Amino acid sequence: MSFSDPIEINCMSDFFPASHYPGIFATHEWVDAWQNAWSDSAAITVLKPHLDRENCRDGFYLYTQKKASVITLATLFSAGISTPASPSLRSEYFNLDKTATTQLLRSALEYKWDQFFIPDLLLDSEEYSELCKAVGAVNLTLSVRDHSVSYAVQLKQNTFANYLKGLGSNTRLKLFNKRKKLYQLGEVRVENLWPNIDGFIEILNQFHQRRWGGPCYSGRNRAQITGFLTQIAGAGGKPDLSVIYCNNQVVSAALDVEFCGRIYNIQSGYQEKFQDGISLGTLHFGFQLEKAFESGAEFYDFMAGNGKHSDYKKSLATHSATLVSVMLVRSKLLRVLYGVKDLLNRFKK
Repeated sequence: MSFSDPIEINCMSDFFPASHYPGIFATHEWVDAWQNAWSDSAAITVLKPHLDRENCRDGFYLYTQKKASVITLATLFSAGISTPASPSLRSEYFNLDKTATTQLLRSALEYKWDQFFIPDLLLDSEEYSELCKAVGAVNLTLSVRDHSVSYAVQLKQNTFANYLKGLGSNTRLKLFNKRKKLYQLGEVRVENLWPNIDGFIEILNQFHQRRWGGPCYSGRNRAQITGFLTQIAGAGGKPDLSVIYCNNQVVSAALDVEFCGRIYNIQSGYQEKFQDGISLGTLHFGFQLEKAFESGAEFYDFMAGNGKHSDYKKSLATHSATLVSVMLVRSKLLRVLYGVKDLLNRFKK
C-alpha cells in the first residue's frame, strides 16, 4: 500500500465516544477564538468566514506557496486549523458536528484550490472512513501526509488507586509515590487560578522560556487561547489553570479543560532541576489525574506529542489512537508530485 493510499478501517474506536463530540476543537468557541486572532493575517485569505451557528466547519481560508520557484500551490483549510502559513494552536480531532463529510466536500469544491488540508483525523472514526469513500466520487485523491498518536486515560468504571496499580513501578514512583518527598520540602498546595488567565499564562511562559527558549503563548496565539478559555467557560466548559506551590513558590503549571465528559490537557510547564529525584511534570499529572477520577469525566486526554526527553504520555495512558493528517488533492500535477515523493521516501526506507 502506498503511503498516500487511504487506510482501510475495520472498526470504530471507543477512544473518542459520541458523547464527547464534537470536542473542544470543533466548537464555535474554538473557531471563533481562532478567527478573532488569525483571520486578519496577511499570510492567509478568507474565502468564507465561520458564521453558521449550526456548523463549525462552514468557514474556509486559503494560503499559497511557491514550490521550486515555478509552481504556486493554493491550499484550502477550515477555520480553526493551524497551517504553515498561520501557525496557530494545534486543533486535534477534526470532528464534524451537524454536517456530514460529503457536505464538507461539496462546500469546499465551491472554491478554487489545489489541495485541501485536513489535520488530525481519528483513524478509527466515521469522518475518516466516510472521507475515504467520498473523495473518489468528486474526483479527488486522498494523500496521508502525517501520522501521530494521541494518548488518554480512561476514568469511567475505574479508580485512581486501581489505575496506579496498573502502571509500571518507575512510572508509579514518578506520578504518585514521590509526593512524599515533595511534601518533605515544605508547604505544598495545588490551586486553580481561574479566572486569572493572564497571570497563569505568564507562569507558563516563564517555564517555557527557560526550557524551550521561547514563550508558550504570545501574539496571536495568546489572543486565541485567552479568547477560547473565556468563551468555553461560558459554554459549559471547566478550565483548570492548575498551579503547584511549594513554600509559596510556583513550581509547576498545567492547563486542563473539561468539556462534554472529556478533560483535555492542553499545556504544561514546570521548574527544571527543582529537586533531585522529583519529576515535577509527572508529579503534577498525578494530582490532575487523581482529581479527574473524582470529576465524573470519562477520559483524561493527553492528546498527541512527545516530551523533550521521553514518551511520558505513552507510559501514563490506558488508551491510544492514531491521528492522520491528509491532503485532498485536486491538481493533477500535484498528484504526480506527491506520488513521486512517496516513492522516493519508500526507497530511502
